[in-house]
Amino acid sequence: MPFNTTLADITTRLRHNEFPNKQAISQAIVLRVLRELGWDPNDATVVWPEYRTDGGGRADFALCHPPSEPRIFIEVKHLGKAEGAVEPALLFKNGAPFVVLTDGRTWSFYLPAEPGDYDGRRVYKLDMYERSPDEAADKLRQYLANENVASGESLRAARTEYHNRCSQAKAAMPEAWRELVRKQDSSLVKILADAVESKVGFPPDAGDVLKFLGSATAPELAQGVGHRPTETSPKLRPAQTQEDAELTPEEIAGRSVAGKKRAASRRATKSQQLVIRDRKYRDLDAKDAMVTVFHTLADADPSFLERFAQHPAAKGRKRRYIGRMVDELYPSDTGAHAQHEELPGGWLVATKLHNEKKRRLIYLALEIAGWSREDIELPF
Repeated sequence: MPFNTTLADITTRLRHNEFPNKQAISQAIVLRVLRELGWDPNDATVVWPEYRTDGGGRADFALCHPPSEPRIFIEVKHLGKAEGAVEPALLFKNGAPFVVLTDGRTWSFYLPAEPGDYDGRRVYKLDMYERSPDEAADKLRQYLANENVASGESLRAARTEYHNRCSQAKAAMPEAWRELVRKQDSSLVKILADAVESKVGFPPDAGDVLKFLGSATAPELAQGVGHRPTETSPKLRPAQTQEDAELTPEEIAGRSVAGKKRAASRRATKSQQLVIRDRKYRDLDAKDAMVTVFHTLADADPSFLERFAQHPAAKGRKRRYIGRMVDELYPSDTGAHAQHEELPGGWLVATKLHNEKKRRLIYLALEIAGWSREDIELPF
């Protein structure tokens, strides 16, 4: 089986939560990958399990060349727990110049002897959910292929990439900036609106900010001055929560005072029921309506939730709205872990969302499922 096909299979099984613990990840992912990359897991002098390090700790695996001489330490964690294990993984794994920290989904490559904090010593982070199987295969070969480790090419490549990171990041800034402006990122809207308000005492008109961002260059934005809002134009309001930060500029503008009055008017004249292709559900709030729509679409097409989860619009900048683990829904908000609902097939949907975001996710779901907006009537 080609290596990229192996990685595609592993990623699919990860999404289906088929690796319940660290041991399963070690045996079914890490050793499988190493075998594909030319290592012999049956030779404990080459792939040494539970290697006692010079720092008094234990590495889950030591890749050795020549036999019994470690070149790379691999630390394995439960799915979703790798990020919290960086410090102990580097602090106690003395004796090898290269350390790999993985939970099966993410593979982080570190040079522990380099200066800086722990995160600063990371050369590269590979996320199997975010990279194609071909990209993942190339990166894993580069750092972990037996022939590259034996020749020293793996370590040389890591050190070169580490020292080139600053120039690479600098070179990527123009394109990253253009992408933020092209998407009219809500954080840019907030930053610009706050800066204008601090200068003139009141926030700019939302439409003016959106128009400005659409044609702005970096120097222009740095020097931009907003306009006084009219009585009927919506004011931008600072984002206070993670949900606020993930709203699009249009959604931020839609949450203005005028927008809320219009929404209240619509609610007053609209039937308080969810209708899905003539089937009526009464007394549902926005959360229950969203969950009911997702259940209905998943029942009609078992592949729907997988396709929805893969769609670029089905995730925020730092989290997903549908996933198989709560950490995917709220990676930086553990207090919100209970705010989700179960969907068919082991999927979970985040419910700590503004109603406008729920509405947009419902419309996105209809689009992905091939349904029309006319197929439903929302109660909110």
